Amino acid sequence: MVRYLIAIFLVLKMGVASASVPPLYQSIAHQWEVPPTVLYALAMGESQTRLKNGLVRPWPWTLNVKGTPYYYADKETACQALMSFLRQTEIVDIGLTQHNWRWQKDHFTSPCSVFEPSVNLAHAARLLREGRALHGDWVKAAGYFHRPAGGQIAQRYEKRFVAQLTQVQR
Repeated sequence: MVRYLIAIFLVLKMGVASASVPPLYQSIAHQWEVPPTVLYALAMGESQTRLKNGLVRPWPWTLNVKGTPYYYADKETACQALMSFLRQTEIVDIGLTQHNWRWQKDHFTSPCSVFEPSVNLAHAARLLREGRALHGDWVKAAGYFHRPAGGQIAQRYEKRFVAQLTQVQR
C-alpha cells in the first residue's frame, strides 16, 4: 500500500518538475505519452556521468559491458568500441537508456543506431508505456523496462528508479 501511495505522489508531482527536463526528453515523452520526468529519470539512472562543468547528466556515448561502464567522448569513438565489444559478446548495454543489444537488437537498424539519442529515448519510452499498460504505474513500468519478466531483479530496479525519480523532481 505504501509503495502505491508513493507512486501516486510521484506521478502527481511529475508535472511540476518537467521544466528541468531537457527538451528532447520532453518531446519524446509527450509523443509516447510518458511523463517527461519518468523518461529523464530512467536515463539518469542508466547513463549518468559528471560533466566537466560539474553537472550530472545522462551521457549518450555510454556502454556497459558485463557490468563495467565505459564513457566515450563522441559517437564515433563509442561506435568503434561497441563494434569491438560485439565481436566478443552480445551482452552490451548501449546509449542513454542502456538498451541491451542481445535482447533489443531487433528494434534497431544497427548497433550504432542505438547511440542516436532520439532513437534510444523513443524505444525506452515505448517500453515504459508498454510496461505501464501492463502493470498500471510508472514505477512498475521502469521495472518492466529493465526486466520484462519481473521478479526480484525488477523490484530492485524499481527501488533505484524511485530514488532517481525523486532526485529529478527536486
